[in-house]
Amino acid sequence: MKQYNEIAEFLEREIVPRYDAFDAGHRRNHVHYVMEESQRLAQHYPTVNRAILLVAAAYHDLGLEVDRKTHHTESARIVREDDRLQRWFSSDEIETIAQAAEDHRASSDHDPRSIYGRIVAEADRQIDGDTIIRRTIQFSFKHYPNLNKEENYQRFLEHMAEKYAEGGYLKLWIPESANAQLLAIFREMLKDPVAIREKFDEIYDKLTKKQDNMTTILKPGIPVALCSDHAGFATKQAVINYLKENNIEYKDFGTYTEDSCDYPDFAHPCALAVESGECYPGIAVCGSGEGINITLNKHQGIRSALCWQPELARLARQHNDANILTMPGRFVTNEEAIEMVKTFLSTAFEGGRHQKRVDKIPVKS
Repeated sequence: MKQYNEIAEFLEREIVPRYDAFDAGHRRNHVHYVMEESQRLAQHYPTVNRAILLVAAAYHDLGLEVDRKTHHTESARIVREDDRLQRWFSSDEIETIAQAAEDHRASSDHDPRSIYGRIVAEADRQIDGDTIIRRTIQFSFKHYPNLNKEENYQRFLEHMAEKYAEGGYLKLWIPESANAQLLAIFREMLKDPVAIREKFDEIYDKLTKKQDNMTTILKPGIPVALCSDHAGFATKQAVINYLKENNIEYKDFGTYTEDSCDYPDFAHPCALAVESGECYPGIAVCGSGEGINITLNKHQGIRSALCWQPELARLARQHNDANILTMPGRFVTNEEAIEMVKTFLSTAFEGGRHQKRVDKIPVKS
């Protein structure tokens, strides 16, 4: 498991950030979803090497750096040429990873060559009506910026007919996945012109209007930093789900399992990311919140606030300009944690008399 965590940390540090340059439907939240869903599906296949699968999922869309049409083959090439993978995998294992990354785009005329390719292809499907529609619109925003709403809708319908409607090229691979049922539901919506237009309009209008005050302190293009130890892992996963639902980008510095680990190993990279401006703000969780909070605050540029109720999160932002919210995973429910995250992200620093106090916090050399 130590090697798995080492590989996961490498992927988060070196591979996942490359997705930031892609269209909104293929950024960090997408690759994180494919990585996480691949691991969930792997539970049905005990002989699968989880590390091989994780890497294949992480690299599966990197070919978008070169060309969208051939990105799956470019992803395989990137895997084969990345010498860093030789630290953990044999040449045969690297080839398995490359093939699985390429096969994520497998369709009715091309079956994946291994269980790894089938799992990654299935995880990449993400058969959720709202997600499919949102990602299609976001892709148009980036690649066809001159299209008006009606032209976007026509392109959307063409893409749905080509890929998702009955007779489309999409094919499912893992029977344990819920995708088959979800695809059937989505196809029924596609058959109803009124229903699909209403859903398109709802999502299009939401994407084109300005963000509400829930995201006051978020910075465009800058992800939220996340970290936890094993005791805070479940709470962090609840936060991740909330961020995904609200299309808020994040970078997870670990841990990535509930196996026992040491919180400083994840707190320090998280703190450095917030300090440097790579991420803003941060959210951290350990069992009591104390250990990870103490570690974070060893960094001069960090103001981490340990909170267990929304009012404390609000005051930490208003009075202390806290840039990391820390929570005690063993003493708050997931619902309480989400309320604190909402409050933290939606509360601006008041400045004024509080600014001179915040300015006195760092130790002067």
